[in-house]
Amino acid sequence: MKLFGTDGIRGVVGGHPITPEAVLDLGKSLVTLISEKKPADGEKTRIVVGRDTRLSGSLLEESLISGITSSGADAELLGIIPSNAVSHFTFANGCDAGIMISASHNPAEQNGLKFFNAAGFKFSGPDETRLEEIFSSKAFVSGESGSVSKVPGAKENYVSMLAGSISGNDLSGLKVAVDPGNGAASSLIKGLFNKLRCESVIINNEPDGTNINYGGALFPEQMQKLVKEGNFDAGIAFDGDADRLVMTDEKGNVLDGDSLIGIAAIQMQKSGRLTKNTVIVTTYSNLGLDNSLKEHGIKVLRVQTGDKFVSQSLFENNYGIGGESSGHIVFSGLSKTADALMASVQILNVAKESGRKLSELASAIKKNPQVMVNVAVKEKKNFESMPLLMAKIKDAGKALGSSGRVFVRYSGTENKLRILVEGKDDKELKRTAAEIAEVAASQTGESR
Repeated sequence: MKLFGTDGIRGVVGGHPITPEAVLDLGKSLVTLISEKKPADGEKTRIVVGRDTRLSGSLLEESLISGITSSGADAELLGIIPSNAVSHFTFANGCDAGIMISASHNPAEQNGLKFFNAAGFKFSGPDETRLEEIFSSKAFVSGESGSVSKVPGAKENYVSMLAGSISGNDLSGLKVAVDPGNGAASSLIKGLFNKLRCESVIINNEPDGTNINYGGALFPEQMQKLVKEGNFDAGIAFDGDADRLVMTDEKGNVLDGDSLIGIAAIQMQKSGRLTKNTVIVTTYSNLGLDNSLKEHGIKVLRVQTGDKFVSQSLFENNYGIGGESSGHIVFSGLSKTADALMASVQILNVAKESGRKLSELASAIKKNPQVMVNVAVKEKKNFESMPLLMAKIKDAGKALGSSGRVFVRYSGTENKLRILVEGKDDKELKRTAAEIAEVAASQTGESR
């Protein structure tokens, strides 16, 4: 039974596997998986649990805790907190695993689970496969009931860790507009920027359980408007679990992950902190990023979509920074997974250290025109079973030539086909993407 997508397990609340019963069994499955790796006479299994602001989060947390404790493990609760905090405390507190209850950027009616191993990394393919096998077999371990406790001072300690990431510096003199999208960072963000002595104006930070991702990184228009109308140095927006960052410069121009990675990489290289002069991105990143960084002697390497694959490459090869155009950014010296709060602090610190405006820093990254179209699908058919679509993609690639590309894949978190077309002429790209989308809709049986 395939449960995992690109980033954990997600689905509509009340539909399999996002039901209390299934989540309880997933808690049991995780304890069973850990027991297979630990010595029988080892210390008691400890699992960290965090969640975002969705209304369904508390119910799923209760089910997850029941599954964990009924299998003999202890559950240590962080409450509402960004997903990288789960990674951080799992490793820092010497726990065996961590779980973040979140569907990230997905709508409020959906929820999900992200799993972290003892080192703080997201689960690898083999661990995902084994957890799915245990879940399907229901061959769970049992033991004396475990305990439930709250991690003391979790939010305060996490904020201190973030603030301390710029080595004793602060962000005094900067003024920022912040939009946490009523998500997991809502209760932390004011305290973080106060600690950094950075003036902040915050919107969309009153979560009610249903308004997560209202505004935020997915819909930064409110933040843009605020920046354009006010005297701000930057705008900052996060998604639901605060692992995705979108910023604006002081003029209100949106800066995506590619621009932010480029800004940070150039500064890191100047200060001798860019290991091997290499940056890791995924297939979606703009080819203009490669060309722009090449001018600074920086190499760009690509991995498959998913920030866990970025992290894997960073740590296996000792690189310093990587991420996705969507705004997942990993500074390997500071975290094991993408952290939007951490990334925002680092980018703002670049602006302060350099004494330059974000618009000036971003001008070093010259990107090619791109068009992205999503097509809703009823099922994720093999591409080989859709010859018309395959032919259309091939023809489009030939027409664009060496100056462009076509990249089509299914979303790992939603029932969507994602179509990316990149090249030189914006009108041609829009036409090409629309033609591919039309064929895709006819082949998958779902209209756009």
